[in-house]
Amino acid sequence: MKKMLIVAALAAVLPQLAAAQVEKQVEVTKAYVPKVESASKLAVQPDMTDTARMRPEIDYTITPLSLRTTLSPRPIRPATVTYWEFNRPLPFYLKAGAGYPLNSVLDFYASSQNPSTGYVVGYVNHEGRYADIKNDFGVKNNSPRMFNRIGAAAGKYFGRHILEGDIYYDNRMYHRYGAWADGDGAGLGIGGMNDYGDANVAVRFGDNFQDLSRTNFEIALRGGMFFDHSEWPDYGDKARQTALGARAKIARGFGRSRFSLEAGYELRSGQKSLEGSSQQLIHAALRYGFAGGVVRFDVGADYYRDRTEFEGEPSNLVKSENYVIPFARLDFNLGTPGLKPFFEADGAVTPNDFRALTLENPYVASSTWLDKSSVDYNFRLGLGGSLWRSRFDYRVYAGVSVRDNHLFWTTYRSLSDDPAFSEVFQGVLVPVMARQTVTSFNGEIEFRPVSALKFDLDVHGYLYNDETDLKNGAPSFAGNVGVAYEGRKVSFGVKALMQGVRRWTVIDLSATTDASEPVCGPSFEAPFGVDLRVNFDWKVSGRVTLFAEGRNLVNRRLYEYPWYPELGANFTVGVKANF
Repeated sequence: MKKMLIVAALAAVLPQLAAAQVEKQVEVTKAYVPKVESASKLAVQPDMTDTARMRPEIDYTITPLSLRTTLSPRPIRPATVTYWEFNRPLPFYLKAGAGYPLNSVLDFYASSQNPSTGYVVGYVNHEGRYADIKNDFGVKNNSPRMFNRIGAAAGKYFGRHILEGDIYYDNRMYHRYGAWADGDGAGLGIGGMNDYGDANVAVRFGDNFQDLSRTNFEIALRGGMFFDHSEWPDYGDKARQTALGARAKIARGFGRSRFSLEAGYELRSGQKSLEGSSQQLIHAALRYGFAGGVVRFDVGADYYRDRTEFEGEPSNLVKSENYVIPFARLDFNLGTPGLKPFFEADGAVTPNDFRALTLENPYVASSTWLDKSSVDYNFRLGLGGSLWRSRFDYRVYAGVSVRDNHLFWTTYRSLSDDPAFSEVFQGVLVPVMARQTVTSFNGEIEFRPVSALKFDLDVHGYLYNDETDLKNGAPSFAGNVGVAYEGRKVSFGVKALMQGVRRWTVIDLSATTDASEPVCGPSFEAPFGVDLRVNFDWKVSGRVTLFAEGRNLVNRRLYEYPWYPELGANFTVGVKANF
């Protein structure tokens, strides 16, 4: 009985002791460092005895601690990339060549630039031809023609702005080889020289108007002096002309919109034989642009006030005109790059002072200064686009131009059999102003089957409505067709420039008794012209290239000005070098 009681007491006490052991809790807090090792089997011998074992349940949590380091970033200059990092041109460029009939060409540029400071460039340009040309009277007069320029340009960066300056001197020399005289016409300067000098200096400060997210501005000043060194009998007090100009522009973009405002002033004054002649031109322009999804446009207008003054008796002759010229560029996006309609409107006011006329026609009569500027209003409507992954580009459009005070160049020649008026042409061209309206139909094509090969074709047809009986000297057809290849070592191009027949009015001095009603003789006619040109470049090395250029290779009778035929077939060879 006692034995049973002892066993029962032990049986009651042992479970309580076991429960007390299981409920014991242990807390361990330490930094947790994850560690990854290869897996391995535990070296524990399995116990096959069917014995119940009690396994404690362990409950734990992991509390992450903040990590503090002693590392800190060091402030450095932000990275920048400029154009100069990728394109570092060599400081010198030279192109020199000569050809037959005797001609020469020279271009030399010396430059230095620093992307954080600025740049400076000095240059010399020369082009000349020296062979005599037989004119339309069968006479070979002195025929050299030459162009020379020397200049320098520099720029200084001021943050996002730049201060730039340019100074140069031009000399243009021509000979009146188209002139002819017989008998009493001798001593009229036949074959003499028309020689013009032009010195200019310009300076500007402002922006490049590329990033309009901020306000861009520009302030520019220009001055020049023009000299006439031409050889004419009794032309001692040779013409001289000065020019002063100022321009300011400001522009800003707001999202898809952009605005710009520009104003300018020009003063042109004559000296010596042009004493008392002057012209003032005030210009203001306003533009608004919008880059939309379907249409992208720029619209605005240009205002000009043109004032000319000439000394005279009993009072000065003063004329003032006001012009407003619309401006528009509309490009429509129809969702395909192959079909993009467009509309364009623009124009210009071009002064007809003596310097401007010599640039238009170097054989203009000396000291000529017209009392009105030429004004053009141009409108174009058409289609353009790119096809076949941008390999084929085209542009087809019709245009209308209204040209007020357009220049009609005339020549004066004595056609009488009277010995007192023997046949004479002094080689002088005189401008006469009249209104002209031109309707044009135009097509332009460019095809690139591969990136190095290009074919192009341009065709232009013109219909003229002239409010004068004078011939306008313009073709009813003009166009060009060409092919160009640009390889790694060899490049070449072939192009044919074509012009239809052109005619100029010839005034018969011997039959004219009233200058207001000149008598016209047979007009001068330039035949249909084809100027075949070829150019070839061979890159001997990365710095040296040999070149050859040919012009008028079919030896056609070509004219840029009436009575002055151009050279026949001619070519130039030489070298281009960067060093």
